[in-house]
Amino acid sequence: MVKDPRKAPGAGALRPLNLPTPVTVEEDGQQRPVSIVLRGSRVRVESIDDQWEIDEEWWREKPIFRTYYQVTMEDGRSITLFQDRLSGDWSLQRG
Repeated sequence: MVKDPRKAPGAGALRPLNLPTPVTVEEDGQQRPVSIVLRGSRVRVESIDDQWEIDEEWWREKPIFRTYYQVTMEDGRSITLFQDRLSGDWSLQRG
């Protein structure tokens, strides 16, 4: 049975938006991205255009400590990546 589409969604209908996507990143000696695997293909980072850190919620069981990179890829795309500084995992942040 299909739910009534005219009914306002309740709290159960909430879902997160723009969740990060895990990606494979090749790093240089300073842990900066030099290439990324996107859709099964390795794409080189042409330039790092911006870099910043987020260090929040340090009091929680899982604090947020990330280094973000705004990069331009060799194909001209501009993307935002981050590395979780606690786990070392890389993610693509969709905007």
